[in-house]
Amino acid sequence: MTKIRPAFISILALLTLYFGSPALQAHETTRSYVSLTSTQGVVDAQVRIAFRDIEVAVWMDENLDGSITWGEAKQRLDAVSAYFASVFALEAGGPCQLARKGASVSTDTGIDYLDLDFTVSCPDAKTPIKAVSHLFADIDPDHRMFLTANLDGVTTTTLLSAANPEAVLNAEGAGLLHSFITYLEAGIEHLIGGSDHLVFLLVIMLPAVSSGVDRRAAIWNVITVLTGFTLAHALSLTAAATEFLHPNSVVIEILIAVSIVITAIDNIRPFIPAPRTAVAAFFGIIHGFGFASALGVLNLAGSSLIVALVGFNLGIEIAQIALVLVVLPVLFFFAHKKFLLHSASVAAALIGCYWVTERLAL
Repeated sequence: MTKIRPAFISILALLTLYFGSPALQAHETTRSYVSLTSTQGVVDAQVRIAFRDIEVAVWMDENLDGSITWGEAKQRLDAVSAYFASVFALEAGGPCQLARKGASVSTDTGIDYLDLDFTVSCPDAKTPIKAVSHLFADIDPDHRMFLTANLDGVTTTTLLSAANPEAVLNAEGAGLLHSFITYLEAGIEHLIGGSDHLVFLLVIMLPAVSSGVDRRAAIWNVITVLTGFTLAHALSLTAAATEFLHPNSVVIEILIAVSIVITAIDNIRPFIPAPRTAVAAFFGIIHGFGFASALGVLNLAGSSLIVALVGFNLGIEIAQIALVLVVLPVLFFFAHKKFLLHSASVAAALIGCYWVTERLAL
């Protein structure tokens, strides 16, 4: 009975974590990007929304063939603009009016975007601008809007969500520090909300905990493995965010799920001829591209891009360290020879296989 308990508890915990929370069913959440430029009272707005997201809110695929042509998009531009104006509002001395002045399409990391340009008319655009977003609130409660504002030469980024739908933008409160905090929070949220990353971290930690060595040696093994993972994903995240590399986001999401399956199988029956730290680093490169997809197409440069990368990477590391501090003692408590390693790895492999099939169907 004592031998069965660790296996049962570990499987039950993993399956409850996964199937018990709808938020963990899918890693990807919707993201939109709004850039505001205010110069001496003249305000313009550029909006970027993925076609796959806006199609859910505003029907665009007229012939129902699963793809949206530019011709179909042009016919629905008024409807899309009206929808956006109904869920996104700006105020400066009173309500502002948005008038579409242009539209185009773009593609980034395999995702097609609809780009809209608006002129913004406000009663007093020289006062602080208040932004309120409820974009996709009824479709995806986890939606994030990256709102970048250039206010008379001062650039800042704010993250709007269902929990934080409003922001007051002004040059005095803007700047790099505000942007850094925004990206720091975004990094923390992304790791905590990324169930696939969490499962992978658990899988690569399990061998050290279940190896039978003393806890000091086990903790050191965990540190070296996570260091390899961290350095690798920081490198690939930076490469993607600076547009040095352009991996397809759909392929990356599939590979992230595959990394869980492979590593979990290696836990049960080792077959990878490399140290676990090297394995973590190799798959960390793939996960880093997944982290980069959370930043998406920020169109930043110079100090603003550096702040975004440092803040987002640091947020991921803070969340990762917090996870290890919470989970590691629990794993040590339930570790019993190979039962924890095998049972939890089987559960993780099953979850990874589910994600692979789910993402292949997209």
